[in-house]
Amino acid sequence: MSSINLLDTSLMKALMDETIPFHDVMNAFGIRTHIVFNLPSTVLGFTYVSRRGNYHLLLNGNVSYRTQVKTFLHEIQHILNDMPRCGYIIGLNMDHLELEDEADKVSEKILKYLTKAE
Repeated sequence: MSSINLLDTSLMKALMDETIPFHDVMNAFGIRTHIVFNLPSTVLGFTYVSRRGNYHLLLNGNVSYRTQVKTFLHEIQHILNDMPRCGYIIGLNMDHLELEDEADKVSEKILKYLTKAE
């Protein structure tokens, strides 16, 4: 399933207009989302797979909602396309890797798409 297909839903649109929190949106897809307030400002978020095979997406709670949404979309890109191939923590000290650049491009494209749909 591509990122656009997953994110082109009423749940994602509700995320954009803040009627449904991240937690509820991602629980619908089996992804546990956590808003944390003890991350440094240089870390906007990251994703990992637990030993039980559950995806966890952590977002920095000290940044704007729009930045959280963009980071959320970026991390979803990793869950859909990178983690099935890599299986390790993605996003820590990996700023200049191709998979990070690609996740940035896709998240920006999806954010623009969802913003137009409002």
